[in-house]
Amino acid sequence: MTANGRIGDDGVDDPRTVVISSPEELIASIPSMLGFPPGPGSVVVICGRTADGHAGPVVRMDVDGLLGGPGSPPGGGDGFDGAEGWDGAEDCRSGDGEHPPVVADDGPARGLARFCSREGVTDVHLVVVHEDCADGHSAGLRAEDAAAAFEYWLGLAGTQVVGAYGVGEFAHGSPWVDLFGMVRGTQADPDSTEIAAVHAFDGRVRAGSRGEIERLYQVRDAAACDDDPHGRGPARLEGALEVDRAVRAHEDAVRRLEEGEELDDDGLACIGRVLLDIAVRDEVYRRLAHRGLCDRDGRRMLWWSLARRRPGRERSVALLLLGAAAYFAGSGVHARSALEAAVTADPANSLARLLLHGLENGLAPERLRQVAAA
Repeated sequence: MTANGRIGDDGVDDPRTVVISSPEELIASIPSMLGFPPGPGSVVVICGRTADGHAGPVVRMDVDGLLGGPGSPPGGGDGFDGAEGWDGAEDCRSGDGEHPPVVADDGPARGLARFCSREGVTDVHLVVVHEDCADGHSAGLRAEDAAAAFEYWLGLAGTQVVGAYGVGEFAHGSPWVDLFGMVRGTQADPDSTEIAAVHAFDGRVRAGSRGEIERLYQVRDAAACDDDPHGRGPARLEGALEVDRAVRAHEDAVRRLEEGEELDDDGLACIGRVLLDIAVRDEVYRRLAHRGLCDRDGRRMLWWSLARRRPGRERSVALLLLGAAAYFAGSGVHARSALEAAVTADPANSLARLLLHGLENGLAPERLRQVAAA
């Protein structure tokens, strides 16, 4: 398959492509595609091109019962998350009368089929992560059943499963098995793939687990301000001139951080307060849609400081902006972790909830960026 060089982490516009020509390279590329190595009980789906010619997302979903017990909560994938939240796939049915394979929970497969039908995804590769599935008979059968359920529902949507592989973990030398054939082999080094090299060049660090990414957005400084002095009502600035002045103050703080200056608590509080104004927040959000974050971007440094040091509502806006930046860049797991933390910090943050809804329903990053920039 041919994958975008920044697949699973950086949108669909990057012209660099990576050609993956073997199961070993496909499997070894998954930790870099997602940003972390998915654990047992996961099904990773690498989508081919969509109807508009863009590279499809890389999706990870937890399948209830795959490990022989209660399933995990919905997992995080890049591009969209929690596909099992969709109801059925009746609009994808071919009416041929065949019955799907029996698995503990085929909701993720039906939800993915609905997404692929809507986006015109013609082909996918599957990797089922299940302990001992490459060597153990019972575990292998469970992995095969999960892959067969995805193949069935995707087939009704007109999407072909090009290959399905089972692994117990992602590690150099670990075994893999073709779930629909007799082929097996050993994995390549996840750090040696071309996609891993592209990501390393861009300065992106692969996390050890999904939980590690979630904890990143929950961290608070020891001296953080937790009492919101502004009450529960929304902040409002009077007139366009005040809004413009507040946006310029935000941009000035960004510039100072990029030049190596520090922002004291009073300066940080000033920025946090003006971002509570919806018009200011929306203008900062719109500009983010026009120009995403780069490696040494002062906006990222400012928003992280706000998220770790300011009270709940200000923290929530900062996490919203960090989550939106991750969403625009195609990094679903970072987007979900940041947006969920934003809602936890302020349950009234309706924009964070709206973006989470888009993530859950497979709204493509490019489409979100176009809407936000309008």
